[in-house]
Amino acid sequence: MRNHSLNPLNPRSPLVLDTRELPRRPGALRTVSRVVPAPADLGLELIGVPEGADLNLDLRLESVSEGVLVSGTITAPVEGECGRCLWAISYSLSVTIQELYAYENSTTDVTTDEDEVGRMQGDLIDLEPALRDAVV
Repeated sequence: MRNHSLNPLNPRSPLVLDTRELPRRPGALRTVSRVVPAPADLGLELIGVPEGADLNLDLRLESVSEGVLVSGTITAPVEGECGRCLWAISYSLSVTIQELYAYENSTTDVTTDEDEVGRMQGDLIDLEPALRDAVV
């Protein structure tokens, strides 16, 4: 059994998904559509998603034998400025994500490095690292 040194997730955090209602039976499916505020520092120095801006999550949570596969799209407003001419830039960004979150103590949890596969904490999934990878 692996000992993950993770901070406990806050189930009320907007980017934490609760899978309690998703049966741990391969093929079980649940969709999640919600609008959540963007976390701080979601971007680069000159361009990014403003903190608190609306992130539209359109996700599919699918139970698989080793965990939960989260896939879908995230749409967010992007603002910044051109590094050459300093003109303002503003557009809507839509990114696709697909991430496996391993059940605690599953074979995948035990046999993979922590940066290879996401980890569940009980029934909770922290979507923020996958969001940052997709947007930044």
